[in-house]
Amino acid sequence: MDIFTIVIIVASLFLLTFIALGVYLHFNMTFRRIFGGFLTFLGCLIFFLTIWMGNKYDRVTLDQFIYQMKSPATGANSSLLNSAFIQVGLFGILTTAFFIFLYLLVSGRLTKLFKNSAKYTKFYSRKFCKYLTHSPIVLSCWILGLALIFFVARLDVINYVDDISTDSDLIEREYVDPFSVELTYPEKKRNLIYIFLESMETTYADTEAGAPIYDDYIPELSSLAKDYINFSHDDDLGGAYSFSGTTWTAAAMVSQTSGMIVQVPLTAESYGGENKYIPGLVSIGEVLEKAGYHQTLLVGSDAAFAGRYSYFSEHGNYEIIDINVLKEQGRLDPDYREFWGFEDEKLFAYAKEELTRIAELDQPFNFTMLTCDTHFPDGYVCRLCEDHYEEQYPNVMRCSSKQVGEFIEWIQQQPFYENTTIVICGDHLTMDPDFFEEADPDYVRTIYNCIINSPIKPKQSKNREFGTFDMFPTTLAALGVKIEGDRLGLGTNLFSKTPTLTEHYGYDILDNELKKNSEFYNREFLQMETETTE
Repeated sequence: MDIFTIVIIVASLFLLTFIALGVYLHFNMTFRRIFGGFLTFLGCLIFFLTIWMGNKYDRVTLDQFIYQMKSPATGANSSLLNSAFIQVGLFGILTTAFFIFLYLLVSGRLTKLFKNSAKYTKFYSRKFCKYLTHSPIVLSCWILGLALIFFVARLDVINYVDDISTDSDLIEREYVDPFSVELTYPEKKRNLIYIFLESMETTYADTEAGAPIYDDYIPELSSLAKDYINFSHDDDLGGAYSFSGTTWTAAAMVSQTSGMIVQVPLTAESYGGENKYIPGLVSIGEVLEKAGYHQTLLVGSDAAFAGRYSYFSEHGNYEIIDINVLKEQGRLDPDYREFWGFEDEKLFAYAKEELTRIAELDQPFNFTMLTCDTHFPDGYVCRLCEDHYEEQYPNVMRCSSKQVGEFIEWIQQQPFYENTTIVICGDHLTMDPDFFEEADPDYVRTIYNCIINSPIKPKQSKNREFGTFDMFPTTLAALGVKIEGDRLGLGTNLFSKTPTLTEHYGYDILDNELKKNSEFYNREFLQMETETTE
C-alpha cells in the first residue's frame, strides 16, 4: 500500500468522523439511531457486494463495475441475480440486524432477556457501553468507512482515480477513422461469419499453463487454429493480449468490431438504454453497411443486456435476433429460459437456419453470433456435455469446442462457404476467480482466435504482440479488403507486417495509457462537452 493510498484512507475516516459529529450535535437521539442504522446497512451492503464480486469475477475492475451501473441490466442471468440478492442483500440485512442487536444489548434495552438483570445492569452501566450507546452515528460511520476501504482496496479505486485524473493523448495520436482511409473491396464481396466465444482462452489447450490444465480441453478449436490461421503471441497456439477497456463481453465486442476500447468516465451516459451507444464510434458494422452488406447479430440471451442491442443497432443497423425475438416469432417457447437465455445447442441450430435464409439474399452478409455456455463461474452443462474431467468447467469447454467444430463442418458443406470467411474469437479471458488459482503465475494467458477460408495469407502470424482491437482491420483484410495504411481505429491489420501498437509501445506502456482519461475520446466518441469544446 503506497503513501498516497494511506493518506486517502486516513482522510476519508476523518471526514466520516466529522460527518458523524455534525449529525450528533444537530439532531436528537432518535434521528441519530435511525440514521446510524441506515449507514450501517449501507456499509454492510458495500462490504458484501465487494465479497460477492470477488467471488464471482476474476480481476474485477471499477470501470467494468461503473459500466454495468450505466448500461441496461435487462436479461441478466437469474442465478447471478439470485446469488447477489442472497449474498449481498440478505447478508446485508442479517448483519445489520446483528449490529442493531449489539447496540440494543450495550444500551440496556434487552433487560427482559436476562434473568439476572443486576449483572446485565452492571454490564451496560460501564463507561464503554455508555459511550457506544450515545455514539450510534460515529460507530455506523466507522462501519461504513471500513467497508468503503475494503471496496477501494479490492477494486483498486485509488489507481483508477489516479488514471482518470491523468490525461493521455495516445488515442488522439493513434486513432485512424475508418472513413478517412481508402478501403478497396474485391470484385466479388465475401461473406463474413464472426463467432464470439464466451471466455475462450488459448490457455485451455496448453498444459504448460500449469494446474488445472492437465489436457487440451478444446481439441476441436486447437485443431482449427493449427489447420487455418491463428495469430499468436508466440510460436505456438496463442492469441491476443487482454487490455483495459476490453475485459468484459460488451467491451470485447466493441473492441473487436471497432478497434477501440470502452472507456467509462464517471459523467458519461453513452452506453445504451435511453442514450446513444458511444455515438461517435465507427464500427465494422457501419463500414460493411456502407458496402451493401446484410448484417445479423444472434445471441442466446437478451440483446439489451449491457447495451449490446444499442451498439449493434446503432452501429451498422444489424438485424438482431435474441431470446425475445425468437419467442415473438414462435420459434422458442414463451416460458423457456436456461442459463442466460437458451443454451448454445439451440444457438447453433438457429444460426444454421439464419445462415441458410440470409445466404439466399441478393447481397453479401455479415453474420455475427455470441456463445454463452462457457460463461463463468462454472459454465452451463447441457445435454451434450460429457464427463471427461472431474471439474465442470473443463467439461463445458470441451463441449463448446465440439459444438463449434461441428458447426464449422456444417458451414464448410454449404454452397455459400466458398465465398465466406469465418472468424472465431474469444471475447475475453475467463472471469472465473478460482479456476486458474494454481496456474503458473508467469504464464501469459491470451484470447483465442482463428480465421478460416481467408483469400489472403499473413506475412507473419506467429510471434505477434496484439490486442483484441487489432481484429477490426484484420477481419476486413480477411475478407480481401485492402486497407490504406493497414490501420483502423487503434487496430493494425495482422496480415500485414505493420507493427501493432502493442509491438510499438510494449504491453505495459500501452495498457497504462489506455487507462488514462482521453479528452479526445470523450469529445469525439462519447460526444461529451469537454474543456476543449467549451
